[in-house]
Amino acid sequence: MVLHLLYGQQQLQDCLNLLSAHDTLLLMDASVLECASESLSNLPCKVMLLDESDSHRAGNDGISLIDTTGWLELVSHYPHSMSWA
Repeated sequence: MVLHLLYGQQQLQDCLNLLSAHDTLLLMDASVLECASESLSNLPCKVMLLDESDSHRAGNDGISLIDTTGWLELVSHYPHSMSWA
């Protein structure tokens, strides 16, 4: 049970290879979603996007949007987290 924090695309494939059904992938930047949406469509785990805008737009393709409060709740819920740059 790992929270994966993905900050960029450089290690995207390495991160995706380690995901399991009990993990969560948190995209820290919307640009990752724009460039890698096909790679994210069939993952075994939940995918979320950190969205601090006030637009309150709906998530795309089953991707949930969370704010800083939600991010902190995730970090406190998961016993392990891994950052990917």
